[in-house]
Amino acid sequence: MNKIENLNKNVKTGHGLARFLRDHGVKHVFGVPDGHSLPLYDGIFATEGIDHILVNDERSAAFAADAYARVTGMLGVCDAGSAGSMNFPIALSEAKGSASSVLAIIGTIKSRDALRNIPHDINVEDTLKPITKWSEKVLNVEQLTRFFSYGIKQAVNGKPGPVAIVVSEDVLYSKKLPLKDFVPRVEGSCSINSCRIAPARGEIDYALKMMRDSKQPAIYAGGGSVLSEAFIEVAELARLLRAPVFSTISGKGIMISKSNPIENLYFGTIGLFGEKPNHQFIKEKADLLIVVGNRLTEDDTANFKYPDQTIKMIQIDIDPAEIGLSYNPWGIVGDPKAALFEIIRRLRKGVLIRNNFINGTKNKNDYRNQIIDKRNKNLAWLQEEHKNYRLVDTEKWISSDPIKPQRVLKVISDNFSKDDYLVTDASSSSRWIGAYFPVKSIGRKIITPRGVGPTGFGVGALIGTCIAVDMLYGQGNDIKKVLFTGDGGLMNGGINEFETISKLGLDCTIVIINNSALGFIKFAQKFLFRKRYYDTDRPQTNFANIANIFGGKGIRVEELDDLDISIQNALTSRGFNLVDVVVDPQEFLPPNFYL
Repeated sequence: MNKIENLNKNVKTGHGLARFLRDHGVKHVFGVPDGHSLPLYDGIFATEGIDHILVNDERSAAFAADAYARVTGMLGVCDAGSAGSMNFPIALSEAKGSASSVLAIIGTIKSRDALRNIPHDINVEDTLKPITKWSEKVLNVEQLTRFFSYGIKQAVNGKPGPVAIVVSEDVLYSKKLPLKDFVPRVEGSCSINSCRIAPARGEIDYALKMMRDSKQPAIYAGGGSVLSEAFIEVAELARLLRAPVFSTISGKGIMISKSNPIENLYFGTIGLFGEKPNHQFIKEKADLLIVVGNRLTEDDTANFKYPDQTIKMIQIDIDPAEIGLSYNPWGIVGDPKAALFEIIRRLRKGVLIRNNFINGTKNKNDYRNQIIDKRNKNLAWLQEEHKNYRLVDTEKWISSDPIKPQRVLKVISDNFSKDDYLVTDASSSSRWIGAYFPVKSIGRKIITPRGVGPTGFGVGALIGTCIAVDMLYGQGNDIKKVLFTGDGGLMNGGINEFETISKLGLDCTIVIINNSALGFIKFAQKFLFRKRYYDTDRPQTNFANIANIFGGKGIRVEELDDLDISIQNALTSRGFNLVDVVVDPQEFLPPNFYL
């Protein structure tokens, strides 16, 4: 017989808040306990269907919540006390830049203790406001559910992002509210799950005109297109227009490359560490760039050179503030999936190519056929350029001794399936995946910090990815969860979480490209300061030994002959595995930057 709840019975706020979170779809909270937030912990302990994941550092908690949100498409939640929350800013900045729906809950001193020299009397909410979508403090219990409902809507709707809610200790200990106040009463679109915002008709009209006037359009997708799940729409628009699709590193997963040259319309990345043939196509062939969910950052455009300022552009983004920051596009404000759906519907109803006359040809069908034939030839040219470029490039690293980072990524990719997840740290490791890690399926299977690019992201994000995958597919699944990181990024933050990985029994692998340097910064010293290297070399650290100490299975690889079997064994072994690969210290970053 089911127990009937008395919704009018007053409950402890910590217990009610745990129930509120669970009923909003929250299954896991990542954090570090604090004396001010203990009532929430007691509530989670007493509430079925929601669990707490203890980590060793608040940065790791927020990075884990960020990755959890990216993998699941749900709200990621982290918690801390007021002092510990001062470790949140870099992680919440990354979540904001990557449009990750994260809720940070911070417990703080009792309201009556303000200005009484209590050590944790910190103005947390104002500290976090510049780096979150919304940040506020709950001063009395009557505000609590209203503030949390509003905060969650802010986190998941429009352009997703992080919110921070600070709750005083006396509010969390209160027992003034009945249970019914913590049970969600608003349902439907935009209440718990995000809703899609369609663009204005006039913005679509002019964009269609630009597409019909174009002789060779191209599509440039960013992380926003993946977040919007505009997979079918991007592929269909590319097919209709016979336009190649390129992506940022964050946009990898919007499409996959196909072996059939006629069907293949995805050609990889553009940008500072993109692929040279793609840059050539943008410069020499394309006369219109359709930018979808893409911030067009310095990295994404190779210092704003690809594309240059002369190309005509349509920019589609849910955030109007992102449109036209560095270029002069025709802007379409709306969810990328919703915008592309309407564009495709209208294209199908009307003509795809404007009926102009060229070369004395007066037959409209002949003209359209000439345009489509030209576009197909451009696609074939791009396919051949990629093939030739890869042949030349691969020769440089496939058998190299010392081992090159490209070769390490190849082994990982060769052992990946369409279901597996790759996490990267910032700096060098995230740049290498742009040109050298082909995704095996559409979707967000790469979790990489391209919001603001904080090093130390990797291990926390790996933990969040593991918990998310286990939640989605059940524990004991065969899905690989791999962190690809550098030695500098790993030393910046994460080694303390080796203990967390072992404690939780997570099934994952860490692969390190160890060049005993801060590779990205040393790269800058090489090209910008004529090899005047200063303070960018690191001691040679044996991370395999560290993993073994924390209960993992670590192995160090120094010879190419040992590379493939070592990584393959790690990826197919259960539990916490780590492969520390000593790589060429002179191979700083992908070579496309200076080509």
